[in-house]
Amino acid sequence: MYNFKEYLLDLSRNSNVNFKLISEDGEVLFDSIKNENFDDLKCVDLMLEGSRASLYVKKEFEICASILKYSIESKYKEIFSLREKIFVDMLEGKSITSESLYSALPFLSSKCTLFLISVNKNKYEVLNILKEYYEKEDIVIFVYGDYIAIVGTFEDPDEHAVSIKEMIESNAFSSCYISYVNFEGDTTAFVKSFKSAQSYIEIGKRYNLQNRIYNNESLLFEKTIYNVSFDVKEEIYNKFKDKLSKLDNEMINTVEEFLNAGLNISETAKKLYIHRNTLIYRLDKILKDTGYDIRDFRQAAIFTIALLIWKEKNNIH
Repeated sequence: MYNFKEYLLDLSRNSNVNFKLISEDGEVLFDSIKNENFDDLKCVDLMLEGSRASLYVKKEFEICASILKYSIESKYKEIFSLREKIFVDMLEGKSITSESLYSALPFLSSKCTLFLISVNKNKYEVLNILKEYYEKEDIVIFVYGDYIAIVGTFEDPDEHAVSIKEMIESNAFSSCYISYVNFEGDTTAFVKSFKSAQSYIEIGKRYNLQNRIYNNESLLFEKTIYNVSFDVKEEIYNKFKDKLSKLDNEMINTVEEFLNAGLNISETAKKLYIHRNTLIYRLDKILKDTGYDIRDFRQAAIFTIALLIWKEKNNIH
């Protein structure tokens, strides 16, 4: 329920009205009033998708209570439909029977895909765009923490991830990271997939990877480096830090494009919009500055490992 609490905090701050929201079972969902006597508060009952709750505001803000009630009920309905709430409950460790799970989400009994999306801004605008796009399909979309999750059955997840990225960038003008995991089954399988997808985005951000779409196969190399021990990383970092610090952003971009192109000079020059002789000059300069010729596969592999660790240590994004 983290994303709902985040919304309540924004609502309180933006309206300059402190309030307290308590569920019918006594759970404090939100409280920006803190130590106020209940006798000094105005109480308004509201419904959160079939569950009663009580909204408390100071009596001086009584006139705002109806607007707050409408805003909270509407946002809760948007964030927590029954099916979306089941996914959130699974992530929060709440017990769900197989019968109720497959009754509400029958597609989980077959192979489906979880897409996890991290945007740099306009999270709820992106959520609305995605919900509108998938309105007629049997797909569940919800916000959890810093992420937007999409769960459903897709014929080609690779192609779909690209489409989602393009849609977000063109309609919400927001950059994004997308990871996806194929899974089938119960709560355990879904939670495990969510954590995996979350880690893929974390790795992509940590190493500032040019590609912004990740799955298990695409990050095998980076995952290996990510799990290298601290001592080994320190040893490699100390060996390469002075060499890599000599490279400016243009050179680092050149290295990354060359590695992503499989050490292909012609393809790299095309991607960088430069003449191949210019690229060769840059590769020669990298060799001169670092002592590594990344045209050689073995040296390129070592250099890639060092570059990832260097970026991680320097938190380069």
